Amino acid sequence: MTRYDAYLFVHVAATIIWVGSGSLLTVLAYRTERANDEQRIRNLLDDSNALGTRLFIPAALTVVAFGILMVVDGPWTFSYLWIVLGLVGYAATSVTGAFVIKPWSERIAELIKREGSVTPAAMAEIRRLLWFGRIDLLTLFLVIFDMAVKPSGDDTAILVGMALVFLAGAAFVASRIRGVEEAPEPQVATG
Repeated sequence: MTRYDAYLFVHVAATIIWVGSGSLLTVLAYRTERANDEQRIRNLLDDSNALGTRLFIPAALTVVAFGILMVVDGPWTFSYLWIVLGLVGYAATSVTGAFVIKPWSERIAELIKREGSVTPAAMAEIRRLLWFGRIDLLTLFLVIFDMAVKPSGDDTAILVGMALVFLAGAAFVASRIRGVEEAPEPQVATG
């Protein structure tokens, strides 16, 4: 096994952890939203906040660090379009996570704490955040596609297709976020 192979393994394993966790969190969020159970909603918010600092950020930093090591140690340079696109996608999702999703989630948790329950207004914000998180996950999958296909500037159809997938996803999510209305009061589980 070469050093490059070791870097590749760590890079791929961290990507699996990062994207797998995001995918699972998306499924759990969907199920929690549908259950309309206050304790489940609180647990999901607590879990997602904890996962951000203990899993998502370390995995994301590992992905980029070992990706850079692979470029430096391997047959690549930072001038390849697919590497540039991967770094742009990584930056976009990292900035979104750190400066949009995390603060938004913290504001919702504070709102719930202040109100003492998951109010309809808090639930509407949760639903908006969950929809917004889906565009972040789409970005990650597009980065994985980019890394697997390695498009160059000559691959116009692939590049246009990737852009259209992102734009369609973003437009769909934006329409869903705008359509979120205050939900009925969540049920408080008893017994």
